[in-house]
Amino acid sequence: MEEKRKLRLAIGCDDGVIPRKHFGDCSEFRIYDLFDDGTYELIEVKPNRSPEERQHADPNKLKGVLGELTGCEIVISGLLSPNFLRMRDTKPVQPVVTKFAEIPDLMSAAHANFEKLFSLVLARRHGEHPQEIPSLE
Repeated sequence: MEEKRKLRLAIGCDDGVIPRKHFGDCSEFRIYDLFDDGTYELIEVKPNRSPEERQHADPNKLKGVLGELTGCEIVISGLLSPNFLRMRDTKPVQPVVTKFAEIPDLMSAAHANFEKLFSLVLARRHGEHPQEIPSLE
């Protein structure tokens, strides 16, 4: 039996809804595994314990947030931030932006774009930093 491919996603949420704000400003991170057949599974809900920003787009906030999300390959937010640009250029994690507020809608769009997302993650696994920040809408 062939093993399903999967992506581990961290979604910035407030009470299970994806707000139109920066990833690091969300109250919680919902960690999901998304499989290539479209199924998905909630792995964990983590409260955002990252440090408060000393300045807008504080790199220490990015470091704190990513430190909470070990094993996640994609982070998804309702709003593009300067730290998403920094992440795109320097980190092994793929940033993604969405206009969806509801998790099932987002997962449907992520599944429809699974091959594209998987190829970006594979590039990052090999040390590359693709310049694309996909938008799921």
